[in-house]
Amino acid sequence: MSIGLEQYTSVQASADGRKLVATISNPVAGLWTVPILDRVAEEHDVKPFTVPNVRVLAPRFGGSSLFYLSSLGTGDGLWRLREGQATEVWKGADGALLETPAVSPDGGRVAIVLRRNGKSQLHVLSSDGAELQPIAEGVVALGSSCWSPDGKWIVTGGSDTADPGLFKIPLEGGSPVRLVAGQALNPVWSPDGSMIVYAGTNEGSFAPLLAVRPDGTSVQLPKISVRRLGERVRFLPDGKSLIYMQGLLASQDF
Repeated sequence: MSIGLEQYTSVQASADGRKLVATISNPVAGLWTVPILDRVAEEHDVKPFTVPNVRVLAPRFGGSSLFYLSSLGTGDGLWRLREGQATEVWKGADGALLETPAVSPDGGRVAIVLRRNGKSQLHVLSSDGAELQPIAEGVVALGSSCWSPDGKWIVTGGSDTADPGLFKIPLEGGSPVRLVAGQALNPVWSPDGSMIVYAGTNEGSFAPLLAVRPDGTSVQLPKISVRRLGERVRFLPDGKSLIYMQGLLASQDF
């Protein structure tokens, strides 16, 4: 009935079935940059990051490209911005993307989650959209994923035939390796390859920020809680510091 960008938040039919009344939402999403300073950034420090799409969200850098989600009237697809040119890499009509794409360090491949046969499964897509390959078919992916700095592994939260956990998936063949048992979402691999941080089991609207070595050894972090939905943490390029988001949902601080 509709192929536009509107989102219907409620609908009701008349008793005779001849009329519908609906609440329509027209969401706006864009990209902004915040500098990392030796002081708290203020509003005048924040600048828009312009791309040619009307609705843009879930950005990830990889190589010389910026990848993000956007929609042309169906579900969100994957776009790539390189040298000022935006290209649609994956069409939302072929399978809407509900999670942030994970870009390989060289920008040549992108891990996306697609719904197939009733399960959310990881796929690796070439950066031009020409090749798509399912991986770790025994793992039902949940949340976003992340590549290892050497591009040989992808780490993701999800579940296998046993229980939920955090899984390290080899891209050169072999079975997934369970690093953590229990709920583990939205992992981020440090640039030096020594640590993976992730959100642990929900505690109401929040989840503890936890860490593990690539060999499964636990790492003690300061007590930090983040919102349980969405990606809330990133490493600085030197791998020695984290930036995370905290606060009320409508007003998250970095």
